[in-house]
Amino acid sequence: MNIEIIKPVQHGLMMAVLALILGALWAAFMAVNHESLHNGFEQQQEKGQQVQMNRLIQDLSMEQMDMGHPHGDQHAAAKHVTSGQHSHSGSLAKDAMQRLLRGHIHFMGIGVLAAVLLLITAFTSLKSCWKKLLGWTLGLGALAYPVAWIVMGFRTVELGPEAAEASILWLFGPAVGLLLASMVAVFAVLIIEAMRLHHRLPFLACFFVKSGNGNT
Repeated sequence: MNIEIIKPVQHGLMMAVLALILGALWAAFMAVNHESLHNGFEQQQEKGQQVQMNRLIQDLSMEQMDMGHPHGDQHAAAKHVTSGQHSHSGSLAKDAMQRLLRGHIHFMGIGVLAAVLLLITAFTSLKSCWKKLLGWTLGLGALAYPVAWIVMGFRTVELGPEAAEASILWLFGPAVGLLLASMVAVFAVLIIEAMRLHHRLPFLACFFVKSGNGNT
């Protein structure tokens, strides 16, 4: 393979390979530390529930004392705590572990996807500046999206699933936007070339067009 062909997307390929390396390292880390991570999340969940229960018991006690009832309703407080945060798997600790695992899955999957799309892009007649741009958008998306899942996982027990998602939207949103925009752009390039429209006036700024004397 001529190295000059992939040079415009070389930085993106490096980031895609880095995503694969990070995915493999993260899988190894989770395999070695699975029990300690899960136990840590469970302890964090129990501690948070106990703190919340004590706070609710105090609030209920004050309210009932104001209403003339001397005792707080501990059972009601416990019921409120257990229903306060929705868990998809029945345990916030399990939700957190699943999100950490998705970080590994997305590192590997999106890393491969980005590498394949960039190799396809390298062999199109798209101008080098646009290939370089796609290298940045696909590469950064491949690195940022899995990291968002990992950060979300570590925040799940502390904040709850929904709040953890909301807290990472600043990273999750741009990562999704970069990946989707890049995939749509590559698809559009392939459609334009397949329909031989790249030599038309609207697309001349984006594509090299062969003429009788060579490339223009």
